[in-house]
Amino acid sequence: MLNSVAYKYSPIFIQNLLLSCHELIKRKLRATKSSNALMQQLISHEKDSKALEEYSKNKLESVINNAINNTEYYSKYKNKKNLNISNFSYTSKEDVRKHTVQFINCKSKEIKISGQTSGTTGKSLTIYQDISSVRAEKAFTDRHLQWAGFKKGDKIAWLRGDKIVPMQQKKPPYWRFSYFNNMIFFSAFHMTKEVIPMYIKAMEDNKVDIIQAAPSSVVTLAKYLEMNDSYYQGKLKSIVTSSESLSLEHKLLIEKHFKCTVFDWYGLFERVAAIASCEHNNYHILTDYSHVELLEEDNGYHEIVGTNFNNRIHPLIRYRTGDYVALSNKKNCPCGRVYPIIDHIKGRRGDYLIAEDGQKVYHLSQITKAIPGIIAAQFLQDSQTKINLLLVVDENKFDSFQKTKLINSAKKDLGASLEIEIELVDIIPKTKNGKTRQVICNIKG
Repeated sequence: MLNSVAYKYSPIFIQNLLLSCHELIKRKLRATKSSNALMQQLISHEKDSKALEEYSKNKLESVINNAINNTEYYSKYKNKKNLNISNFSYTSKEDVRKHTVQFINCKSKEIKISGQTSGTTGKSLTIYQDISSVRAEKAFTDRHLQWAGFKKGDKIAWLRGDKIVPMQQKKPPYWRFSYFNNMIFFSAFHMTKEVIPMYIKAMEDNKVDIIQAAPSSVVTLAKYLEMNDSYYQGKLKSIVTSSESLSLEHKLLIEKHFKCTVFDWYGLFERVAAIASCEHNNYHILTDYSHVELLEEDNGYHEIVGTNFNNRIHPLIRYRTGDYVALSNKKNCPCGRVYPIIDHIKGRRGDYLIAEDGQKVYHLSQITKAIPGIIAAQFLQDSQTKINLLLVVDENKFDSFQKTKLINSAKKDLGASLEIEIELVDIIPKTKNGKTRQVICNIKG
């Protein structure tokens, strides 16, 4: 509906009404008695290790039985004695891409809902789910929202990849209201440096309680506040981030200038793993969401391998995500939840540049960190000899001296022989899914 011609060319007050109806329908389909009952069940065992272990064990057994009895791909394990998760081979993205139909539950009578992964690190995958899977996902994200302090009636500011403002609109306001669920939707596609302060003021004026945002978008707001030696003037309960990688440095930046805790959520469209941060800034692997294994790499990081619990139509067992985490020495969290703790999420496999010596460089935020005037940045690399850097800047603070300083900073980390070309833009381009990628490396291998 939001992509329809009727919506795009309607007056703003009509768009608000259409958006409100659209969100109401979504809520009616997803937030049902069953999803709420599941959320309550999840809450009941998150601080009870025995109950959590029993729940996860039963879920894993159910997933394995469903997969071997109802899919062609996993049917080869059907007659194996004493079958358990370790008997299954790892499943790759390429396996799913080549044999999509073989992964589908051929006996299910449920309506199949198809969707695609973002494909930010390669070709996208088509994944199927049913309405039960959608409602289960809702239960988990709603529980995390409760971790963040959400109460019924709270006002939420939503700043993600939704195209709620037509691209042809060139004048504010670049936000719309959803009246039935008390939300304000801000367009991530219109976040120029002139619009950023408007967004902050609109959030303050509307007294939002929680901001739900893609990390790149809220980091951009925080950097604007930092550059102006300012702080958010409203009173927030929390900020909830998801869909993109969030570095510790950026998390601390947001928390400092918005004066609240950031609750970060890691998930995938394949639904094979979920990791959520709590009020004590610890990241927890949600073992009631999926069965997660961590494969050690040579660099000390561990790859996330997951088996989904909540998708009977498209089961995936021991699916290699290509995403990595660093382990933590912490065994317990003051929040009382009994999920395993990790130190941090390294990020997507493609979030790196190739340095002069051929090494992959992942931690790139430090290149721009000490350079005044940079609001947002994106690194692009198509060859091993040149890197393009797109920048959104405050011209009053970013001058030729800062440009030279930035180039030297990039060469220090990536190699003196590399050519660094800087282009000033009004806004960093989004992917078709509305995400912002800090790094785009098109060098294979």
